[in-house]
Parts: sequence; C-alpha cells; structure tokens
Amino acid sequence: MGKGEDTKSMILDKAVQMASVQGLEGLTIGSLADELGMSKSGLFAKFASKENLQIEVLRVGSELFRRNVVYPALKTKPGLNRLKTAFQMWLSWAHTDNLPGGCLFLSSSSEFDDRPGVVRDHLKKTQLSWQKTLRQFVQDAKDTLELDANTNVDKMVQEIWGLILGFHFYNRLLEDKNSEKRTKQSFNELLKRHQYEN
Repeated sequence: MGKGEDTKSMILDKAVQMASVQGLEGLTIGSLADELGMSKSGLFAKFASKENLQIEVLRVGSELFRRNVVYPALKTKPGLNRLKTAFQMWLSWAHTDNLPGGCLFLSSSSEFDDRPGVVRDHLKKTQLSWQKTLRQFVQDAKDTLELDANTNVDKMVQEIWGLILGFHFYNRLLEDKNSEKRTKQSFNELLKRHQYEN
C-alpha cells in the first residue's frame, strides 16, 4: 500500500469513527478536515463529494463488520454453533473501538430509510448482503437438523434482527446495563422454540 493509500485509509478510519457518533449526514468533508487538521480542498480532492465520502465510509464499515462478525462465525462449524457465534459477535460489534458511537449501520438506516439516492442504495446493498448471510446460517442449522424442519427461516432472521435493534435501543439510549443479558436470554429462548426434536 502506497503513502497515498495509507493516508486515505487513515482518513476513512477517522471518518467511520465520526459517522458512528454523528451519523452519516453529520459527516462532512469540512468537519472531517477540521478533525484531522487537514485542508478541506485536500480532502475534497480525495473524495470529490459528500456522497462519495459517505459511500466510502459504508464500504470501510462493511469490511469492519465482516472482520468482527462474519469471519469469526465462518470459522466455526455450520449449524447452531455458527449461528450463536454470529449473534454473539453481532452484539459485541456495538462495543468495537472503531465505533465509539455504536453501530454505524443502525444510525445510517434511520437517516436514509426514506431518502432515495446512491447512499441509500449502497446501505441497502450492505444490509441485504448480511441478511443473506444470516439467512444461510439459519438454513444451515436446519440442514444439520439442529433446528426444526418447519422453522421459517425468514421469520427467524427478522426476529434475530429485532433482538439486535432492541438491544441497541436499550443499551445505548436507555443505558440499561442488563440489556445484553436479556437479549442473550431472548435469543436462546428463540432457538429453543425451534430446536429439532426426535
């Protein structure tokens, strides 16, 4: 990686941290330049527009998510063990050092859910990709006969997603220190309801 790429990587790392706190809309080339002590024109030359900066932040955030959540899960055996690992790592994702403001994608989703454009399209693409992966993890647990054959995969994925959304609300906004414990209990109860029985 050349010096230019090193610099851009450092810039984007800071941009991801800022976006996790301020939201993607709060992130501007000007505010990022101020934070880094760089010239606004120098940053503009690297990204050309706020939208390009936002998309780059989502791209880096997606790679962080893969490294912290998806890859650790893929290293485990397919089935319930992999699904459990993915859920635990997804919960832990809220405490990643790179994200002082919590999950970048949750805040971005509330900002862009009804705002058509290239940023929303990119954000939707990243979330559909994770949804597809999580869906495969649930299907694998059915295929290994650890979940009942009648388990509705899409419904379970939505329920798991709902647990994560609820956890972030209780954990970050309400500062409920017991929210993670309850979320884990709810997840285990969800799995138990769908466990395969001989």
